[in-house]
Amino acid sequence: MSQLPDYVRRLPYVFYGLAILMGGWRFFNEWSVMSSTMQFAPAGDEFADMRFLARSNAFYWGVADVVYISASAAMLQILLGIYDKLAGVSE
Repeated sequence: MSQLPDYVRRLPYVFYGLAILMGGWRFFNEWSVMSSTMQFAPAGDEFADMRFLARSNAFYWGVADVVYISASAAMLQILLGIYDKLAGVSE
């Protein structure tokens, strides 16, 4: 088996960094949309549930992006480990 390039071995760490970046971006993007659409809503209780729903939606999508991209990075690390074991056996 041929050796993998160094950038492929560093790729999981790039994915972990992107997970934090993209999850944070998604959270703040959803939060800013919620803030801009709810800024003129009355401060009474009638919109409290809608604000809570919009905030929880922002939190959900931020966490979902972090988990999805981190799981992809973890799978890539597992595949690299399997590749290393198979490369050691064949040589």
